[in-house]
Amino acid sequence: MENWLNVLGWFLSIVTAAGNGFVIFLVAKSRQLHSRSANLFVLSLAVADFGVGIAVFPSNYFCIYSMACNARVYMAFFWFFLHSSVTNLCSLTWDRYIAIVHPFKYNTSMTERRPGMIILAAWLVPFTISLSLFVGMYLTNSNTAWKVLRLTGVTGFELISCTLLFYAVVRILVVARAQSHRVSNMEQQIQSTFSCNDAAEPATSRRRQKHNTAHFIIALVVFFLGCYVVVNSLVMCIAFYCKVYDKASHVVFLFLVLNSAVNPLVYAFLKKDIKMEIKKLVCRENSSSHSDAT
Repeated sequence: MENWLNVLGWFLSIVTAAGNGFVIFLVAKSRQLHSRSANLFVLSLAVADFGVGIAVFPSNYFCIYSMACNARVYMAFFWFFLHSSVTNLCSLTWDRYIAIVHPFKYNTSMTERRPGMIILAAWLVPFTISLSLFVGMYLTNSNTAWKVLRLTGVTGFELISCTLLFYAVVRILVVARAQSHRVSNMEQQIQSTFSCNDAAEPATSRRRQKHNTAHFIIALVVFFLGCYVVVNSLVMCIAFYCKVYDKASHVVFLFLVLNSAVNPLVYAFLKKDIKMEIKKLVCRENSSSHSDAT
């Protein structure tokens, strides 16, 4: 059983690193994707998820089978990337929450420097938490103190993040449905009143774009919440010696990596501008290979 879990862990880690590496390449390469602030948050989240693909399972595997592994450094490295993924998802959700729920406030508050400041905070918060865990593990060898650090610095942080994300995604869903109804009514009015077609179409397209954005952020957050409900349940049971499966730690690692592995698929299928750039890239590759063959 352990061998199968190791194989699955390596497979998910490779998929996570490859998928998020491709997203990083695509967003960095395409200038059209630079014009929207949401893609800067997507890029930062992809970097964090790429780190998860490297830090969670492969680092744990080598740390188990290597005598040179420093457990304290590994744990700080481990939680830094996991928390970076969470905080970057929170920053992306916050950006979409303001854009969808408070569009007028978003247009006035989202300056050119604001995304960079939010992304910087999304990396500084997990760095601070990981550093405090690292220092705390060096200051004491008490298992009880380590559990307190883990429950406050890890589980507490994740519970707060999950609560905020759940609230945001519910509000986005409610507002997106209301916008969808308004768009449907507006389209009916456009069809019945041809003279208003030119004036109403831009507003309709903007609302439709926000509705598509809501789909992608809702999918990201819902899958994240599903994975982290399982992860935190197992972590709490392990911490308090509940009767759980003896390979529960392997299952925790798999769910943590799975969350980051799915995110590139959500971008590819539900985020319209990234989906279009992928199609353009595939078409260019097909045309170049066809020209080389001829």
